[in-house]
Amino acid sequence: MPEIGSCTDETCDDELKELYECHCCLHLVCLYHLNGHVEIIKKNKQQIDKLRNKLNTIINTLQLIINEKLSTIKYEQNLIEQTKQILDVSSSSIDELEDIFEKIKQTIILNRSEMMVKVESLSLETTNHSSICKSNKENINSNDVAEELEISKDNEYSMEINHDFVETITIDDADESIQ
Repeated sequence: MPEIGSCTDETCDDELKELYECHCCLHLVCLYHLNGHVEIIKKNKQQIDKLRNKLNTIINTLQLIINEKLSTIKYEQNLIEQTKQILDVSSSSIDELEDIFEKIKQTIILNRSEMMVKVESLSLETTNHSSICKSNKENINSNDVAEELEISKDNEYSMEINHDFVETITIDDADESIQ
């Protein structure tokens, strides 16, 4: 049975009304605000459910990525073991040696092509920081730089940089290292 009194919701007028206890906040509110509280709870639940579904999807995707990486690692470890066995046998043929050499070479090439560093924009609302990539190449010309950097089409503030660029530092770090 509802009570008669003033609604405890701050936005409600001070008229006497039938009041109901809200199951989420346990305050006595009028029917209008009780319905509003119920709608807010429904929307929050829907948002939580959507977020949980997205989280389940993304965790499943991450698990697939991890499984794929583990499979690749097992293959590469097996390749190392095969190579060691072939090297231990002095009677290995040229074909066997060349075959395993090519497999290892291809594996290394694939791994290097997959090693990409994503450099995110370091700009903040009040300060801008530039980033410098140190190359592990001794001499590099402008054509090499153009080939090394590929600007991502998904994010204009990010760049994908191949394996030859391994260290990112800020201008502040560069100034310190120069001094």
